[in-house]
Order: sequence, then C-alpha cells, then structure tokens
Amino acid sequence: MLEVHRTHRAKIRNHSQVAESLDRHGWSASKLWNVANYTVSQKYFKEKHVTPI
Repeated sequence: MLEVHRTHRAKIRNHSQVAESLDRHGWSASKLWNVANYTVSQKYFKEKHVTPI
C-alpha cells in the first residue's frame, strides 16, 4: 500500500492575536493523542493485539 505524506508550512504574521488559540488547540490535540494512545494500549494489553480499523 502506497502512503503519501504531505507537509505544509506557513508563516503566522499576527502571532500575538492568535497565540492563545493556537496554544489551546495544541493542548487539546495532545490530550486527544494521549486518550487515543491510552485506549489502544489498554486494548492491546487486554487482547494482545489491536485490530486495525
């Protein structure tokens, strides 16, 4: 299976106006990642495998 990864780069010109929102989004993303990672690890330790979606 071929996987394509793309990276986009951007410059934020009004950082002072959006810094708080970006921080909140980053915090939320890290919490979501932690919950997903914990859920998968619990399933793995319980079933000794993880079924792909």
